[in-house]
Amino acid sequence: MEEWRQCGRWLIDCKVLPPNHRVVWPSAAVFDLAQALRDGVLLCQMLHNLSPGSVDLKEINFRPQMSQFLCLKNIRTFLKVCHDKFGLRNSELFDPFDLFDVRDFGKVISALSRISHHSIAQIKGIRPFPSEDTALNEDDVYRSLEELAE
Repeated sequence: MEEWRQCGRWLIDCKVLPPNHRVVWPSAAVFDLAQALRDGVLLCQMLHNLSPGSVDLKEINFRPQMSQFLCLKNIRTFLKVCHDKFGLRNSELFDPFDLFDVRDFGKVISALSRISHHSIAQIKGIRPFPSEDTALNEDDVYRSLEELAE
């Protein structure tokens, strides 16, 4: 199973996506997951679900309507919590525009995978991703996403 599909299932296990979200449909494309995450809201909710209080929910704009300023503010909040509370290094994270412009979605998936392996996530009993049966050569899957986002 592709890593992005495993990520989608992991987000369902984290209770930020509903079990029937389109990212798990057989017809789903990686862009469906990218679109779901682009505004930063689900990412912040995921951190809050894993570690209540780690994200100040008053700082999150839950209806950014794809406003670049508000989406990037949410994404930066997510990245700051990943660094400050989850101990991820900047090199393990991504630039906010990597997600908002979907220019390097592979980095986003990689950062989420690191969080899925973090002890805070492990304590919740949520299985990390990727599993051993991940499809190789994932980079090709993420290359054309930036064009779709425009």
